[in-house]
Amino acid sequence: MIVRDVMTREVATVQDDAAIEAAIALMLERRVSGLPVLDRAGALVGLVSEGDFLRRRELDTAPPQPGWIQYIVDPGRLAETYAREHGRGVSDVMTRALVTVSPEATLAEAAALMARHRIRRLPVVAQGRLAGIVARADLLRALHAALGRSRATTPSPSARSDAEIRATVEAAIAETGLFPAGRISVAVVDGTVTLHGTLVGERQRAAIRAAAESVSGVQMVRDGLASIDARTNGADPPPGDGPDGGVRAA
Repeated sequence: MIVRDVMTREVATVQDDAAIEAAIALMLERRVSGLPVLDRAGALVGLVSEGDFLRRRELDTAPPQPGWIQYIVDPGRLAETYAREHGRGVSDVMTRALVTVSPEATLAEAAALMARHRIRRLPVVAQGRLAGIVARADLLRALHAALGRSRATTPSPSARSDAEIRATVEAAIAETGLFPAGRISVAVVDGTVTLHGTLVGERQRAAIRAAAESVSGVQMVRDGLASIDARTNGADPPPGDGPDGGVRAA
């Protein structure tokens, strides 16, 4: 799946010479948290988002004025900050250093860009023009659809034998690369998977259960795993000894 498949094509935009009141009103009307900013020629020149309005004089959220020494050290940066906190035009507050993505990029590439730059949305640019926008919500919708398709094609309990399910679960656990061969034993009865073995730390438990639950045909996972506490060299009891029985439906 690529960005073109999930991106939003009908994108609300704002002109760089518009007033911030117009941008805010459009964001509230469309219920979006950010807008691509275009110049009069239609070229993408920036992005304005909710974060650009967090520190404003009108809200008394702007930080105190810096001391005189900072005006000497970096006057340009201070002038830019002042404009962002007091300016009334979109060009004053927008983010100019854009991170963009191609429509042909994979979702993995888009997700990596969002994570690396800690941003929520990416303008999609094709041949120098804005083609759409891909946001975290778009990836969430794609994931929801994928999970629905997976569930719809999951075989019924009788469609796969317990032996087939066991072999697939063992392969899924091996593919994690987290557990030496033979450390985890898998038993399957009527689609219910029971796991036994010893983990080195509790964080491994979620990984092994996720591997088992991802296998089609698995109806339930029973956790009989024990965890060794490296600090005390002691073994913690499996969740099956607790009130929830260590059981979770797949």
